[in-house]
Amino acid sequence: MDRNRPCHCGSGRRYKHCCGAEESIPDDDALLDALARADDEGLANGEEPAARSLMNIGRALREFGYESFALAGRDVPPIVRRAQELNQQLFVPKEIQTGGLHLGAFLFRDMFCRLYAPIAFGTSHIDYWKMLDLSDLQKRWLVNSQESLDRFTDQAADILDFGYGSSEFGHARQLDPRGKDLIWRAHTQLEAAAATATSAYDYRGTIQSALLGTELALKAGLACVGVPDPELRSKKLGHNLYALAERLGALVPNFDTDRVLRVVGTFPDFVDSRYNLPAPSRTETGHILMGAQYVASEVTRQFSDRDVRKDNPTVQARKYPA
Repeated sequence: MDRNRPCHCGSGRRYKHCCGAEESIPDDDALLDALARADDEGLANGEEPAARSLMNIGRALREFGYESFALAGRDVPPIVRRAQELNQQLFVPKEIQTGGLHLGAFLFRDMFCRLYAPIAFGTSHIDYWKMLDLSDLQKRWLVNSQESLDRFTDQAADILDFGYGSSEFGHARQLDPRGKDLIWRAHTQLEAAAATATSAYDYRGTIQSALLGTELALKAGLACVGVPDPELRSKKLGHNLYALAERLGALVPNFDTDRVLRVVGTFPDFVDSRYNLPAPSRTETGHILMGAQYVASEVTRQFSDRDVRKDNPTVQARKYPA
């Protein structure tokens, strides 16, 4: 049945906008069966969950005679709205949510929450609060502590600078391509650290990923200025975050060397943390992770055009890490 054909009653309107508008919606079982078949088709085509969540509606409703229809607005037919509601329930929410460029973490009191650098197109105003997955009550609690609010502002700036800057690393500059590869690897490690902190019970994986992400970010900066691989892998540099930061600071004038050195000086040894050191507390883990996010963002600011504070002078002067 083609619902776009002229209505049989002779009104001159399409069937879907006339007599067909009042037709009953198939029951949920029938809709779910059609959506499941549609999802099987999308899966066989190699579509990602986010793509299938959109395509499933059209594929399923074709079985009920709907060849074209509105997906949003006032003209959405009831069957489409119901199919959308059911389709959403077929997917893990995080797989179909609006994506972000980077996932970071923020320590609220002794609790971890996720902090997203959102996808943005063109000129846009970013609401810091929408980056943070705290409830409205928790946000009100947060602003009652100036120290916590300052820390959140600094972390949000770091996540934005790193999220956007790592994807534009070396933009409009002639840099060693190793730098872009290494900053991408740092991005994956820091996302893993944030994901583990906000969902796991043992934080040692967070520590390892945070330390490795810091190392890779510092090496990305050194690669950009031509430091050869043998030196990056040498015993002097290797996993030595302090030595890596000193070397980068000597080569990049605007790098906040003193602050970076203070931060990495508080980090546990990479090898010892794997084998010998006790599991860190939640608060210790949070400061290591947020420190790693800061270092990676500071490297990224040197080799991209992203700098929240430079672009927005009203953003407070940095207070965290001290």
